[in-house]
Amino acid sequence: MSEIAWGMASDRVAIILAVALIVMTMLSAGPLHPVDNFLNELPRPFWDTLRTPLIHWPDTVASRAVALPVLTVTAVQLAYWHRSWRPIVLGAVGVIGMMSMVASMKLLFNRGHAKDYDPDFFEGMGNVAFPSGHGANAILIYGLVLFLIIRFAAARRHVVRRLGYCIAGIAVLQSVVSVYLHFHWFTDLVAGMIAGGFALRVTIRLDRMFPHGRTAEWWPWYGRDGEGQPVGGRQPNNPSRDA
Repeated sequence: MSEIAWGMASDRVAIILAVALIVMTMLSAGPLHPVDNFLNELPRPFWDTLRTPLIHWPDTVASRAVALPVLTVTAVQLAYWHRSWRPIVLGAVGVIGMMSMVASMKLLFNRGHAKDYDPDFFEGMGNVAFPSGHGANAILIYGLVLFLIIRFAAARRHVVRRLGYCIAGIAVLQSVVSVYLHFHWFTDLVAGMIAGGFALRVTIRLDRMFPHGRTAEWWPWYGRDGEGQPVGGRQPNNPSRDA
């Protein structure tokens, strides 16, 4: 545990994201209220026409109901190809860690919803706008999909780059739609995406810290021979990185 704690504490990206999340939380508590109020009070053109379609389609793209099946299919397929539980473990650890962190922050800060036009914190139970779970999902869950594809060399470089653009597009789309629908304050979404990025970075760091053969031994149907190579199934592109 001490090695894990030291590994987390020595990760510069994780530290930067943690500091950014703290700073954004402090700014969201007061200094950025004018920005939140300004965006929340802007006119909503075509409100009656767009509201329902936006709720049923674009707003669900970063929901767990849509994002988790994408991650599940990716993790299970890679686990089968490489005869390793590692993709499934990484996906589960990342999602559970992110959900726990976001839920704890929501319950701690009790921020009022944008539809009530009051951006203050500590508004009482039932006010759970900050940070945005959809914003965290867009970065963490889809980011895990991309990381697993890169980690297990499941796609070519140009495909990976395009998937990265898609994730950025999903995050922007989710933010615009949530603000338009009065589902979240702007700072809720920024904080949620930072929280998702932090959880993603911690998951990546944990993957690098655990020996690559540790989870391979858990695979129930295919083992490894005496030299540590997979028995049966698809051979990894980079055996030294296979888990």
